[in-house]
Amino acid sequence: MLYVPGVSGRSAGEILVLDDDETRHLRALRAQSGTGVRLTDGAGSMWAGRLTALRGRTAECVLEGTCRSSPRLPVELAFAVGNKAHVLWLVEKATEMGVGGLQPLEATRSRSVTDAGRSPAFWGKARRRAVAAMKQSGGAWLPEIGPPSSVQEYVEAIGRRGRAELSLKVRLDGAGDALLRVLGPWDGIGRVALVVGPEGGWSLEEMDRFDAAGFLPASVGRLVLRFETAALAGLAVLAQHIPDDGAATGGPSDGSSGG
Repeated sequence: MLYVPGVSGRSAGEILVLDDDETRHLRALRAQSGTGVRLTDGAGSMWAGRLTALRGRTAECVLEGTCRSSPRLPVELAFAVGNKAHVLWLVEKATEMGVGGLQPLEATRSRSVTDAGRSPAFWGKARRRAVAAMKQSGGAWLPEIGPPSSVQEYVEAIGRRGRAELSLKVRLDGAGDALLRVLGPWDGIGRVALVVGPEGGWSLEEMDRFDAAGFLPASVGRLVLRFETAALAGLAVLAQHIPDDGAATGGPSDGSSGG
């Protein structure tokens, strides 16, 4: 899989000159002229193509036709920023699952490890990790990563959005009802806001803010989970609850593995 912003505006038969990152990626795969590839812009567009040249620092491919891509997981994941390595792991795995958006939050009980999360350089690294995860998984969706915000700012932003845009709001909480039961009345249509707190939990003030904004407490188990573990567990349950529209990624394989 190759990441090529703007490929959605192209036409079959066009020849694209790939950037340095994708050229290095092809060399690492030992690709050769004539190799079939897939290309995406990270916004749902997927193309099948074929390498026409790979020499020096330059790679070119011809576009052969569009492919169907897997649907985006209509979930916006908000999470309390924690350990840098754990945040990067979460960004990577959530991207592999096709999550629609990622919103880092500053929590009262995780401020001691939040400073690194305020660094633009760190979030630039997170975005590169997301691009690599999208390519590895064969997906066509790159999640939007919002700038870190306070719980109050996030809740106020959520409040300005109507139900037509956001149909369900869930806050993971070990004391809540099982997530599957919370999802029971939901028809699986529309976007979901899923919030995951730090390992120490949200403060009482933060929980009050979420509850007042209509977030339903839900549990993915009674054990205390790391924030990245809880987030992936929640995403997995939500993914199974959303109707399958039958879309599937097509086109030739670039030889990379995927789960």
